[in-house]
Amino acid sequence: MNVAPSTSVALAIGVDFFYVGNVWYATALIHLVNSPFFYGHLGSDRACLLLHGLGGGAYELQLLAEVLYEAGWTAQGILYPGHDRPSAQMPASTWSQWYEAVVSAFQALRESYPTVAVIGFSTGGTLALHLAHHYPVDALVLLAPFLRIYRPWFSPVAPERLVQSLGQWMPWLPRRHLPIRDRRLRQAAEAACFFKTFNLQAVRSALDLIAQVEEELPMITTPTLILQSRADTTVDPQGTQIIYEQLGSSHKELHWLKDSDHLLPLDVEREQVFAKVVAFLGR
Repeated sequence: MNVAPSTSVALAIGVDFFYVGNVWYATALIHLVNSPFFYGHLGSDRACLLLHGLGGGAYELQLLAEVLYEAGWTAQGILYPGHDRPSAQMPASTWSQWYEAVVSAFQALRESYPTVAVIGFSTGGTLALHLAHHYPVDALVLLAPFLRIYRPWFSPVAPERLVQSLGQWMPWLPRRHLPIRDRRLRQAAEAACFFKTFNLQAVRSALDLIAQVEEELPMITTPTLILQSRADTTVDPQGTQIIYEQLGSSHKELHWLKDSDHLLPLDVEREQVFAKVVAFLGR
């Protein structure tokens, strides 16, 4: 396994200079890259595998990975099949293909590191739970895990039913702006994101994975930290409550945020997210 050179949060932060009224101003820029990453510590005995969301990519967890590296963790982020290259439309792919990539990365880390934690955002959280049911994961962190699709109060039909029905006839669904309230971070994420659509076959496959994970929850005993925003407009926060209540772990924590949208590692409360993740993994 190749070890990356020394890496820090500064890699993601640049400075943009602009000129107004004979005065130069500087403002911080965040540069996100949608590529697999490996921030390695020589001689480290602990590693994190970071799993992105459906239709997203490694950029979603880039800043968190850099913080973990600074805290002494080796951090690896991957891209799933169907998520690994830019495309005019999001390609079709299935949860079993994503999970195969997850297992491969986890097993490679397990060969080199005595302690391996798994951090999953959204559908990455569902994949992380499925992995913990089958493999010896030392700790789980679930960020806005996907169990239920957000349903607006005015919607007469559950979104899952619409996906299952319309998904047979419509290959894609247009994607609006990314669910990030921090405008600067949203711009950086949208510049890194590969797709402007959701592939509904992939969404239906994610729902199939959820059905399996719901049955597995009582049997998952891995220590788990869960973070969820009550203002999430992508996943239903009640799904997170279900995960917390049904999870079989004797050491589980659920922390609620109130100002962020779905993409917690890049939104307005990201510093709180980073601090809670580092504290939990370092316990």
